[in-house]
Amino acid sequence: MALRNFLSRLTGAEPALSPLETELRRLSESGDAARHDNQLDLALDIYRQGLTLARDNGLTAGQEIFLGQIGALLTQQSRFDEAETNLNEALALANESGDAARRARALLNLGAYQLRRENVAQAQRHLEQSLELARPTGDSTLVGLGLANLADVYLKQDNPTYALRLLKEAIMLFQTSRNTGQITYIFGRLGQAHIGTGEADKGRKYLAQAIRGSQESNQPDQEFLWSNALADELYKESQLGEALKLYERAEALRAQLGNLPANLGVRNLLNQGTAFQRVGDNDKALDFTNRALEQARAAGQADVEALALVNLGSIEQGLKQYGEAEASYTQAIALYAERIKNQAERVNAMLALGSLYQEQHQSDKAMEIFNQVIEVASANDPIGRAHALRRIGSVLEKQGNLAEAIEKWSEALALYERAAETTAMVRLLCDIGAARRTLSGIGAALQDYERATVLLTNVKDPNTRGLVLSNVATLYTDLGQVETAQSFYQESIQLARQLANRRAESLRLGNFAWFYIVTGKPSEGIKLLEDAIAISRQLDDKLLVAVQTNNLALAYYELRDYKTAEGLYGQALAAAESLSETRWRAIFQSNLGRTYLAQGRKDEAQALFDQSLPVSRAAGDQEATARTLARIGELRVVENKLDEADQAAREAETIARKWGYRKGQADAIMVRSGVERARGNQEQAERHMRDAQRLYAILHDPTANELAQALNKA
Repeated sequence: MALRNFLSRLTGAEPALSPLETELRRLSESGDAARHDNQLDLALDIYRQGLTLARDNGLTAGQEIFLGQIGALLTQQSRFDEAETNLNEALALANESGDAARRARALLNLGAYQLRRENVAQAQRHLEQSLELARPTGDSTLVGLGLANLADVYLKQDNPTYALRLLKEAIMLFQTSRNTGQITYIFGRLGQAHIGTGEADKGRKYLAQAIRGSQESNQPDQEFLWSNALADELYKESQLGEALKLYERAEALRAQLGNLPANLGVRNLLNQGTAFQRVGDNDKALDFTNRALEQARAAGQADVEALALVNLGSIEQGLKQYGEAEASYTQAIALYAERIKNQAERVNAMLALGSLYQEQHQSDKAMEIFNQVIEVASANDPIGRAHALRRIGSVLEKQGNLAEAIEKWSEALALYERAAETTAMVRLLCDIGAARRTLSGIGAALQDYERATVLLTNVKDPNTRGLVLSNVATLYTDLGQVETAQSFYQESIQLARQLANRRAESLRLGNFAWFYIVTGKPSEGIKLLEDAIAISRQLDDKLLVAVQTNNLALAYYELRDYKTAEGLYGQALAAAESLSETRWRAIFQSNLGRTYLAQGRKDEAQALFDQSLPVSRAAGDQEATARTLARIGELRVVENKLDEADQAAREAETIARKWGYRKGQADAIMVRSGVERARGNQEQAERHMRDAQRLYAILHDPTANELAQALNKA
């Protein structure tokens, strides 16, 4: 009991009874204060003074206190060998005393040390022994700290449910003691445990509470810890703006605190790099990722080094620094093959390299890598195999082998379905739907898109939700389901902005603008397209700039401002010069040809139609082929070459009907109406006009109203 009372007096729990106790307590508190202010060398010097004073006076309990403080401080400085020596000496003294509380305290300190070193099994053994000794003593602080540290062990072992149980017991003990610092720590761990059990909302609330508590109690080390934890969770939820605010605060604290756990610092830097990449700030993305790479190498953390190399390659690829990206991916793959036994991450690195080759139009190299992934993944990694099959399908699609692409994608889809990978399923269904639409028309794609929409209810990822909604909105526009399409477009744009995904925002703004144009609101479309083009130029995305400029020209065409439309189509064609896909250039040429035709410039229109039609046919772009054939038919009517006009219109109508392309079908029928009118067959001309009017009305195309008025006058 005398020893217990001495410890209480030394730690400030009871008044000191002697000048020696007063001085020892002063040194202990002064060292803690210096450590709190990040004056670590001064704190170490003060603790050592206390240790010397306790030794000189033969006070083993006092020695234990200072040895524990020294060991904790040396651990903070990553001076692990020195720390372990001091902590083991404290344990030896405690064991000699036979006092349960002293032994529990020494074991607790050793357990915390082993946790810092990521020696989880050893930490668990020390902490369980400490807790077993502490419970009978009735020392709520010792028991609470033992429970909190042991909860850390279970969190690291992916057992958040049991960690939660321990933390709830610990918080009751600490609330009784009213120790703000300890309560704050428990709140932070409770947040992590709730997130681990799937209660993300509750977890984020606890983490936010821990951050506020650490700020109020002036504990920058804890504020750093919980700011990073909450930022990581927000990052996973794709709330990048809020995550980056917390990361920036943590960066300021990092500079203030100095010595931090290497693993925490590196992974935090990696997340920040990826977050900045996703919001389009490549300079900061490179800075943070390179810092993570340097720290991982310095700490000998090969697994984190490989992750950093893959992230670095992704950033370099986005900057079109292809040589550098290839080197980064190759280094990562070598690390996984030689030093790291993590097949899933090795597969990811190989897929990244294959996608790099694909982006550079090196299809053979890409296919070689993707086939290697299938060999590496084997039967033990169905998800890795599915990822590779999906990439192989994308290569085949680019080569125009859509049937083979769908076959590979269908195999991948079955693997995803068996593994309940719903997010991957809905993304892949959009790819399959787009390919089916190109091969067989809108009707063939409808089932895939509708299945993706149904599955979307089980997908939390906002990136995937935005992608699916945007794709389905375009399909529904073509089907005339404009209210649903508009709702989906608006939500997909909102999600892109929420995620700070600038490319997705630009793409979806452009698609929504096209929706407004084809439903008779070109002025609203122009506003959206101007915003979209501004973003695309910032991103230096030449394809988006070209396509969106073409659509802007279409808006002005619908306003009958043909000169402005002509100039914009010219810009789109100029932008398309550097694009590898000639089908886009053919689309722009056909659109410009129609603009020439509207101005009576028949020869110029004919020249562009002659250039675009063969390219669209060769690319298998049936919708573009149908559009150009209808325009050629319209030109032939103007030239009074009625048989040729009828032939072109009939072919356009057949293609459009087969593909479920109602707009193209209606346009072709209108050409046939013009042919019959020119031949003097007024009744037949009106019948065709009614058929076209019905199709335009389904699509909410304003041409339907114009035709209805014309038919009423007839």
